[in-house]
Amino acid sequence: MHSISRKILTTTAILGVFGAIAGAGVFALFTSQTENTANAVTAGTVAISDNDAGSSMYTLPNAKPSDTKVSCIRVNYSGTLDADVKLYIGDTIGALGPYVNLKIESGTQPSPTFPTCTGFVADATAIYDGTLSAFATAHSSYTNGLADNPGIVATKWAPSDAVVYRITATLDPATPDAQQAGITNAHKFTWAAKNQ
Repeated sequence: MHSISRKILTTTAILGVFGAIAGAGVFALFTSQTENTANAVTAGTVAISDNDAGSSMYTLPNAKPSDTKVSCIRVNYSGTLDADVKLYIGDTIGALGPYVNLKIESGTQPSPTFPTCTGFVADATAIYDGTLSAFATAHSSYTNGLADNPGIVATKWAPSDAVVYRITATLDPATPDAQQAGITNAHKFTWAAKNQ
């Protein structure tokens, strides 16, 4: 009896081994694969700065007609993406604004040191020549900001581009007596960049 049981167990084990071998043979396949590695996304940057160290370009306290202040400021683009840069004043200008003549010229300067304009070379034409209030009305946000690209034919600001701006503010010689003690209100010039 033991002999028969032993034979059945042996036969079953042998059949199991052959079944496993046969099964492995049935499912054995040729294989191959290829990989595309090191995929990643790194965002570019938009970065603009100036050399004013937090100081204003002009203050004309107790001004009289024809008083003028001239300052130069260097605006530098250090982003990695090409950008559109626009200039605007987002603040409300006071009643003296129509009597302040504002001229904005872009150009180059060999050793820009805010606010001096030594060695400044202006581009062919001023980018703005009118009143302070008219500028703030026409260019009050990025949407309607004044676009100015480096050089003469550029259509964008590229990494490492820089422009020097000469800003001239003059209390108009024809300012009426009614504007004595008038104010423009404090206002800031903003250069804002957005990638193309």
